This record gives sequence, C-alpha cells and structure tokens, in this order.
Amino acid sequence: MGMERRGLVAYVEAQIERDIALGRLHPSGQFGSEAKLARRYEVCRGTIREALRRLAARGLVVQRPGRKTRAVPLDESLTLENLGLALHDASNPDARWLLEGYFSLKRQVLVELLADCCARASDLDLDRLGSTCYQLQDAARWESGETCAQAEFELLRHAARVAARPGHVLLVQSLQRAFLGCAAQLLPLMGGDALREWAFRAMAILHERDVQALQHELP
Repeated sequence: MGMERRGLVAYVEAQIERDIALGRLHPSGQFGSEAKLARRYEVCRGTIREALRRLAARGLVVQRPGRKTRAVPLDESLTLENLGLALHDASNPDARWLLEGYFSLKRQVLVELLADCCARASDLDLDRLGSTCYQLQDAARWESGETCAQAEFELLRHAARVAARPGHVLLVQSLQRAFLGCAAQLLPLMGGDALREWAFRAMAILHERDVQALQHELP
C-alpha cells in the first residue's frame, strides 16, 4: 500500500471514528454497505474496507461474515488507547471527566513507582531519577508541551524499570499511546509552573528517600 493510499485510509478511519463518537450512525450501530459508505466518504470501496478493518483491530467495530459491520458501544470499546474516542465532543461532560481521570491515573502511577524506588533503589538509580526530574522541571519552565510530555514519560519508564514493575512498564506504554492518540487535546495542558514545582519537589524527596512525603505531598 502506497503512502498516499495509507494516508487516505487513515483519514477515512478518523472520519468514521468521529462519526461513531458523535452518534452519527443509525441507532442500531450498523453501517451501510461498502458501496454506500464509499459514496458517503467519497472514496473507493477498498479504502472503506481497509479503514473498517483497522477500526475492527482497535475494537471499535465488529465485523462478522454475512452480517453488516456494527459499531461497538462506547462504554464497551473505550480503553486507554482509545481515549481519543471520548474526546471528539468537547462539550460532553464525560469527556472532561475522562480527561481528568487520565491525568490523575498517570500521576498516581508515577507517585506509586517513585515511592517504590525510594524504598528499594540504589543511590545511583535515585540520582538518575533525580536527574530525570530535573530535566522535567526544566522542560516545564522553558519548553513546549510536547517536550514536557516526552520528559514525563521518560521518568515513568525509568521509574518502572528501577522499581522492577513489569506490569507498570506495560501500563506506561498504554498511557503514552493514549497520549499520542489525542495529543491535540492533551499537549496544551502540559507544562507550566505546577508541573515544574511538582518535579522540583519530587527531586528533593527522592534525594531524601522520604516515602511518606512523596505519597502525601505529590498529588
């Protein structure tokens, strides 16, 4: 598949995803025929077929032989990596609720990992984590939201490895993929004084190995 074709498939996939999220389908959730969808999105049937296949791989639609393709209800299809599905309608109260939940989970995971590191990591590993915290606070002060996000996920990955928590390594991967999937909504919320102060305080607490302070002072 050529780059132009891949780009068109991705575009149609995003358009269908948006229509699912905004409730623009038939109440049954069923799609029309490939020919009908091709006319609606002004592409060939092969592009529709590939876009639906990709949506099925993400768990957003169900395809069964001899039956019409059906959209999976949002409350069943929504996962971390599909978080962007819930953010298409910014006016929906659930969108803000899920957005706040995402940031809360990311911070909760980071605090839990850093607490483990305080309790068991070597001085060298803590020094390296402290250096990563410094890079995060520096990014929060001077750099873009994208750079801040990269620094924070680097801290999450490093902490998960130092804490020897393989399950959290996987969770961090999912958190980052969720972020990348809806970066347009999330990047403007990264950085600033609050993140800089948080990272600076985390750096000091790691140096002191103060698990209680980490758990109670770093929301």
